[in-house]
Amino acid sequence: IILTGIVFIGTLAGGSMIKGLISGGLGLMIAFIGFQPTTAAARYTFGSLYLYDGLPLIPVLLGLFSIPEMVALATTGGAVAKTYTAIRGLADVWRGVIEVFHHWWLVVRSELIGFLVGIAPAAGPTPAAFIAYAHAKQTSKQPETFGKGNIEGVIAPESANNACEAGDLLTTLALGIPGSPAMALILAAITMLGLAPGPEMLTRHLHLSLTLMWTIGISAVIGAIFCILMAPTLAKVAFVPGRILVPIVLSLALAGAYAYHHDFKDTIVVVVFGAVGFLMRRFGFNRPALLLGFVLGPIFEKFLFIALKVSGPFFFNRPISWGLIVLIIAAVAYQPVRNAIKRRRQVGQA
Repeated sequence: IILTGIVFIGTLAGGSMIKGLISGGLGLMIAFIGFQPTTAAARYTFGSLYLYDGLPLIPVLLGLFSIPEMVALATTGGAVAKTYTAIRGLADVWRGVIEVFHHWWLVVRSELIGFLVGIAPAAGPTPAAFIAYAHAKQTSKQPETFGKGNIEGVIAPESANNACEAGDLLTTLALGIPGSPAMALILAAITMLGLAPGPEMLTRHLHLSLTLMWTIGISAVIGAIFCILMAPTLAKVAFVPGRILVPIVLSLALAGAYAYHHDFKDTIVVVVFGAVGFLMRRFGFNRPALLLGFVLGPIFEKFLFIALKVSGPFFFNRPISWGLIVLIIAAVAYQPVRNAIKRRRQVGQA
């Protein structure tokens, strides 16, 4: 499942398929930095105790995405929004709400993706959002407009992100494996109450499980109400001049990285991955694929060792595994086959 997600985001998110797969593989390699508990080997640590626990997620995330975008904004000038559009208060917000119903089939597909990814142990909302975005871009009639204002690029990842919480909660309660930091807190609270996560949570303690499910649903509604009311004000951030926005965002990124562990080395990680993200952006590599590989790398390695110990080297010789392998092959072959058919049609028309 993890390999399928990485291949999907690497091949379907646009740009070069080869560069997307390289980016996902690079993310896996970066995830392997640190102490390996199964083999007791220290990998790529260069004798640094800081690297024994691997690279922290928040500094890597800030470096990959915030620094390159701010550098690009500083060099081009202006604001995030290149053209000014008058904001007519809640009227424009409701128009955006109506757009969700116009793309209801995309919402359903993205929610299904988010729920299935959430069920996968310890996957979390990040890969769900990226996979849904890649799916929306691949199935859109105007994929070239993604990143330039296409509403589908907002609807798909947010639908998957919301639906992922339900899958995360199910995995947390039924298996005791949290898929996100929020679910880790819920798991800790359940344990403090003397309850053991597992099948009994859905049988003997069904009332508590249903209460948690209702809490997630109600909190989503409350969050939507606040976002609708605050959207006209928050949208104005896109029109703040870069000379004001860039110093603020860079300062917050570096301060946030330091506050993560109160370690100055985290700020160095932000700067290093800021340079990596800038180069990837400059040469067309896929930063979401790298992040997805980095986030899922430890889980990938953990379950690989478990599968090898339980079923041997041919652990993938099962119907579900072969189905996923077929999906991976289809994702890799889709674009080349599509381009070949398109060229043949053009030759036939000529």
